[in-house]
Amino acid sequence: MKLRTVLANRLVALTAGLTLAGLGAFSLAWLWQVPFAREQLSRLDRPRVTDVPDQPWWTPALWSVFGAGLFLGIALLAVNLSRRRTETVQLYDQVTDATLGVELGPVADGVAAELAVLPGVRSARGRAVVERHLPTLSVVVQADPAIDVTEFTLAAEEAAQRVARALGGARVATQVLLHLDPAVDVADGR
Repeated sequence: MKLRTVLANRLVALTAGLTLAGLGAFSLAWLWQVPFAREQLSRLDRPRVTDVPDQPWWTPALWSVFGAGLFLGIALLAVNLSRRRTETVQLYDQVTDATLGVELGPVADGVAAELAVLPGVRSARGRAVVERHLPTLSVVVQADPAIDVTEFTLAAEEAAQRVARALGGARVATQVLLHLDPAVDVADGR
């Protein structure tokens, strides 16, 4: 998740949390007959409060709050559901004295294809994402529960090292997630 998305989520959660905590604390103070809360509520002009919905500004104010809430909700959804696509990684080639752009999606697909041929692997899917502000080759592998995890880990580490060498030291992480199929109990057939 990008930093601005995390900050927006935390700001909204903090604001809502502090508002609700404050209202809850004031309600409890009133319930427990704390003098400050009772004094504040006694200053309230009850007829004026009950007449608020009859005021000409009430309906436009409600629609404005609804519109602002809807806009904020859609904006948060858009930010949270946006794809975490990586940008092109720029590599400097000393031989040609030029900067080359490398798309990471096909590189992730290549790592997935390399891991897909290992014994016990049923499928592998690769994609390039931004994970904690770092372009990342994320490969999800579905495998048989009897796979040799040590051998698989060594192969995944070798693939990650080859990618790092091929990308010439660019700041790109490689993440391999291994999902094992459920084990089948031979005696029960489950």
